[in-house]
Amino acid sequence: MFPDGVAAGDPRPGASTIWTRVLPDAGGAPVPLLWSVAEDPSFASVVAGGLVVADAGRGHAVTVAVDGLDADRWYHYRFETTGDVAESSRTGRLRTAPAVGSSPDHLRFAFGSCQQITSTWFNAHRALVEEPGLDFFLHLGDYVYVSDTGTLTVEDYREVYRRWRREPLLRDLHAQLPVVAMWDDGEFYNGVDAFGPAERLVAAKQAWFENFPQVDPGDQRLYRSLQWGGLADLPVIDVRSYRDPAVDDLVLTAPGGVAEPTRTTLGEEQLGWLKGVLGGSTAAWRLIGNPYNINPWRLVNLEFLRFFRPDLPTNPGVYAPNEAWDDYMVERRDLLQFLADEQVGPTAFCSGHTHVHLTTELKPDVDRPGSPIVAYDFCAGSLTTDPDPRNLLGDLPRDAAEEVLRVAERWVLTQNAPLLRYMNLVDQGYLVVDVTPEEVVVTTRLIDTYDPDAEPYDAARYRIRPGVDRLEKLPVARPTGTSN
Repeated sequence: MFPDGVAAGDPRPGASTIWTRVLPDAGGAPVPLLWSVAEDPSFASVVAGGLVVADAGRGHAVTVAVDGLDADRWYHYRFETTGDVAESSRTGRLRTAPAVGSSPDHLRFAFGSCQQITSTWFNAHRALVEEPGLDFFLHLGDYVYVSDTGTLTVEDYREVYRRWRREPLLRDLHAQLPVVAMWDDGEFYNGVDAFGPAERLVAAKQAWFENFPQVDPGDQRLYRSLQWGGLADLPVIDVRSYRDPAVDDLVLTAPGGVAEPTRTTLGEEQLGWLKGVLGGSTAAWRLIGNPYNINPWRLVNLEFLRFFRPDLPTNPGVYAPNEAWDDYMVERRDLLQFLADEQVGPTAFCSGHTHVHLTTELKPDVDRPGSPIVAYDFCAGSLTTDPDPRNLLGDLPRDAAEEVLRVAERWVLTQNAPLLRYMNLVDQGYLVVDVTPEEVVVTTRLIDTYDPDAEPYDAARYRIRPGVDRLEKLPVARPTGTSN
């Protein structure tokens, strides 16, 4: 009756949202559901509940906004059918955030993105369920991968989500942890921007809201901000809905292209909103959910040519064809300069999309020695592999192909030195963020997605401390990949 399991959404002070979908009868009639929230998994102490109807207009999915709960605690929830023979969903867990004005001493969350259905396992999701002490999981998009040409209508998009929710380890993740979600392009079609077919974009967004514990505010706007008391502000941004089309030529040696001043990935309204959130924040930390990496990713740094070509634009180079913030250089520089000018407190971006792990210190101008480090970017690789990068190098044996990729990592690190601190082109995994008033520690956790029994391990760990403008590299038990 509940094929997709259950899910809880954004933790709010004394509130959250819960979700499920039901199988209707052959005629597709509306299905009344009872929902309950309790302090205990046996539901002996129910603290909230009500009746909601799942109907065909929303694909027989329901999202319930639950409020009136205590702040900063865990609850259990479930859905039940009515009638003579009632059926119950599995029990899920939801989390409420600390109260406004409170001073929590710890936040622990994980983030990642990109979960293609391939020959690999969803064992990163199992590992996330087993991670101790997580308050939520931040999913930064490419939750599904639709067909660029065949997924067009609302029903087409609904069917894609149903296929993904058949993955039991994904359902387990949703039942165990609240998921703070944002879309990327896999939920629409490859390379989506603000100028795509209007009806298709509306259909894709409708299906997204139907399949996540997130209430559509009425205009399908998804960017928003969460707060964890006075410890952290957590804006989650939308880099797809308002953006200009990507630029195919990422060789920057002349004005225009990716350096065109008017190009945007956030749109004027969202950029103003984000600056307002960051500039007005009084929290100890600002942690931004950012679906694609904001760090510069040069394959070849051409700044050395400025001696011969003083007319070169700012930050010349050959950039990775990554369809990320490198396509919007002036807007990125403006945002990072805002952090410097307004003396915004310690800020980090939690990013996804690339299928590559990247850890970077951020400056408004990476080539100007006096440009300050104003933030940090931690980019997670993929949760499953698509495809295995070791299979993209022709007939090279697997070990040899991996060594070529490790050489490529070392090359890219030199071209982006000293700000790019860590890179891993090969492995899958996620990142764990531990936040206290004194520090933020970000750990890259890798897992072999080809082995169903594999366990995650720490590959890199970096610490941010107030007043220290460089990342501090911490030791790990089993390092992998390349870092400096």
